[in-house]
Amino acid sequence: MKIDALIVTDHNTIKGSLETKRNSQGNPPFVIVAAEYQSEKGDIIGLFLQEEIVSRESSVIVRQIHEQGGLVVLPHPYKGHKLDDGLLSAVDMIETYNSRCSAEENDRARQLAQEWKLPEIAGADAHCFQELGTALNEYSETHAGNETELRTLLLNAPSKVLIHKASSLCRPYSQLIKAVKTRNPHLFLYQAKRLVLTLARGER
Repeated sequence: MKIDALIVTDHNTIKGSLETKRNSQGNPPFVIVAAEYQSEKGDIIGLFLQEEIVSRESSVIVRQIHEQGGLVVLPHPYKGHKLDDGLLSAVDMIETYNSRCSAEENDRARQLAQEWKLPEIAGADAHCFQELGTALNEYSETHAGNETELRTLLLNAPSKVLIHKASSLCRPYSQLIKAVKTRNPHLFLYQAKRLVLTLARGER
């Protein structure tokens, strides 16, 4: 997929990042240890983490990410967030393209990043393998040779975002798995209906 750096952001844990980093064996060259933590203001991503964060309070999450020398990313800001100046002044980057967000949500996110003069980043938000390449950040600068250089590179907006459409089946399929794990029968039935309708329309 021509991915040079993969950021794995499992919900509320760095375990997925650590496992991927152990198994990658240099392909891709960089696997950034990260996680997407739930807070009272919405999801907050921490990059270049050294240890787990257990708090679910936004100010503590942000502080502990920075104490580890990490970077704070605000993902899909117009999807499940309570935005305020306190949160926005503490983030290092804003996700301005998310493969699972609407065009309107992504446009508003881009305007927010420009308003706050913050670097932009695109995210695949992959819950299925097929979604991994749906958002690739391409930078014009020299290829990073280590994580320090990669960190500096990420603090500049990408020169180009390469977008590839994923299968329409990925979203309901991944939500079915979530419903099973969280034992949520209402979510399961709703997503099962979506999956059937998607197949009935002949979408793939």
